[in-house]
Amino acid sequence: MRYINPCVVVLAAFAIGAYGQDTKPNLSGKWQLNAAKSQSKLTAMSWTIEQKGSAIHLVSVTKAADGTEKTSEFRCTTDGKECLVDGIKISLYYAGAALVEMQVSADVVSKTTMKLANDGKSVSVDVSYIVPDKEADSFLLEKS
Repeated sequence: MRYINPCVVVLAAFAIGAYGQDTKPNLSGKWQLNAAKSQSKLTAMSWTIEQKGSAIHLVSVTKAADGTEKTSEFRCTTDGKECLVDGIKISLYYAGAALVEMQVSADVVSKTTMKLANDGKSVSVDVSYIVPDKEADSFLLEKS
């Protein structure tokens, strides 16, 4: 009878678990804000994302409580290289299974972390503001 070292079993299980967590999600699709499960001053938000390999095209439409609507769009890659969009520096990269977006403009620096749910039906989005120092936003977007 062969003896299997328990350490080998634990290391193998850890490696398999770590591999699963590093899977880079494909966020392609149309996403709508679930305002009831979000903490933000936005009343509506939709994202349309096209993701092919490391290239991402995102169109965002937001509506604030005062009725102001804003549409923004960018194309960038997920390798951390900066993309210049209307004077704003944007970079995307993966941190494990989360897609991270850094935005740097003249007056705002923010970090957005996007995590696809295991069932692929929702994306949790957390926005932290580095400059100016203000309260973070938290969104739940659901596939439409």
